[in-house]
Amino acid sequence: TLSSGMAAAGSESQQTRIKALVLDFDSTLSTPTWLSRAQQWAVADNLPLFESMDEAEIIANLGGAARLATLHTLLGALEASGVVLHIVSIGRKAAIVPHLRAARLLPYFGERVWGQDCEELRSLGFVKGRLIKRIMHARGWAHAEVLFVDDSQEHLDAAAEVCRTMMVTSKAVVGGMGDAEFSALRAAAGLPPATAAGGALATAAARGGKSPRR
Repeated sequence: TLSSGMAAAGSESQQTRIKALVLDFDSTLSTPTWLSRAQQWAVADNLPLFESMDEAEIIANLGGAARLATLHTLLGALEASGVVLHIVSIGRKAAIVPHLRAARLLPYFGERVWGQDCEELRSLGFVKGRLIKRIMHARGWAHAEVLFVDDSQEHLDAAAEVCRTMMVTSKAVVGGMGDAEFSALRAAAGLPPATAAGGALATAAARGGKSPRR
């Protein structure tokens, strides 16, 4: 069963297809893993740790090869349909961008990545909803035309009056967005269901352990 947030996003999409998608990074786009060699969770506010991670660790932190392939399919379909993709995170842009580049996800977002080390977010008190509002104003997007996805109720609540929102309920299973969110995003963009089941949920058993409290 989809969460109430997903249901709301889905029902609203029947009236208006989204023109923009704003994703959080940690525990939304990524599925933070525990790096035993460092005895730390791999989250994007830890720049030294992110800089030390090799390609295999980066792919694992994005949920593994199967989930990464699903992300490529989804983001490519959204981009092709005209949806403009963004990342707004409390992690560091300097940590996020190299990981996106290593996973070949960066082209979907281009320069539309913001983190705590960006003046635009810092000047707005690190309130994601305020930055999203500014982005929307510059593009002339209405509330129903933008969807913000995050695993933090606090950030979602702060953006609820600005745009549509969706909670990452699959975090409890896979550590970030899973098949439920992927399906809801396709619906919000007016896209047909994926032709093949994504591999997101199948990675849960391989990951094991608990997600960090973020």
